[in-house]
Amino acid sequence: MKFGTFHLMEGPFTKTEAQVYEEHLEQMALADELGMDWMWLTEHHFSSVPYVDNVPGEYGLCASPFSMACAAASVTKNLRIGTAIKILPLEHPLRTAEDAAMADIISGGRIDFGVGLGYRKYEFDGFKIDPDEKLERFKEALEIVLGVWTTDEYEHRGKFWDIPRLTLVPKPVQKPHPPVWVATRLGTKEAIDFIVANNYRMLSAWAPRPELRSTFELLTESRADNGMTDAFDFTCLRHVFVAESDAEAKRLGGEFIDYYMNSTALFRPIGDHERDEMVFGGVDTCIEKIRSLGAETGVNNLICWMNFGGMPQDMVKRSMTLFVNEVMPNLRGDIPLTDLPSVAAE
Repeated sequence: MKFGTFHLMEGPFTKTEAQVYEEHLEQMALADELGMDWMWLTEHHFSSVPYVDNVPGEYGLCASPFSMACAAASVTKNLRIGTAIKILPLEHPLRTAEDAAMADIISGGRIDFGVGLGYRKYEFDGFKIDPDEKLERFKEALEIVLGVWTTDEYEHRGKFWDIPRLTLVPKPVQKPHPPVWVATRLGTKEAIDFIVANNYRMLSAWAPRPELRSTFELLTESRADNGMTDAFDFTCLRHVFVAESDAEAKRLGGEFIDYYMNSTALFRPIGDHERDEMVFGGVDTCIEKIRSLGAETGVNNLICWMNFGGMPQDMVKRSMTLFVNEVMPNLRGDIPLTDLPSVAAE
């Protein structure tokens, strides 16, 4: 298994925006020093919204993931720096291509280009973009970004963008381009076939285990249909908080789990099953939760959401250190899949 940190950059009312950025950069530097594999950055806009009891907060402060990627590159040496995700339909693809290329150069070729459609209607409304067009815009934007990265004197005429003949400068360090990751939560056959046919990698946000296993089976089948039998990355997101014991985790981290659950319920339905899926507890509990997740779903890359609910910085860093030193070493090898009925029976 491989592991990365996740950086939504919530802006709870207890912290300034500058403090949120500073703390996340410290976490990225620590993840690099400890030996994690990835860090993943989000993109959100216009997210100053009521949180719990109508107290203002900001859902996500990372409005420009490639700007933050450049900042992250300055405090890290080895971490891969991924976007989870860059919302392609919201921006002109030439701007996206330039920003990502610059970040790839500044980071020494460490960018993973994670992209998706986006899902918050008010973000599309703010840019005056019809969310019903987002799939078409996504596909056309991705075609343009990859085209200008790999072709000199590129031109394009499409439904949403016309690009006159031009050569993009600069181009990414990684050739032919940074790895492309495409986000899909529902794991539909259409989405998976698109990912496999283009030899992209798949990103999954939070999803329950049966859904992840179903997606894994569809991905395996689609790859086999395309003559691909080698191992592949299968990634998902989980909240992670590690303490010395289960009781200590509950005592220290319980209020921040509650804060996350209560605030998230303002945006979408959320149930106890999501709390149950969190990697939360003492070292042994966290090892077992991740091992069973891998065995039941095929997940072999875990994106760890370790700073949530306004958690204090010292608590986040302590949890990260315990996770890397005590949990990760027990999970670095392959985790054999269990039979599918064990998932269906949950």
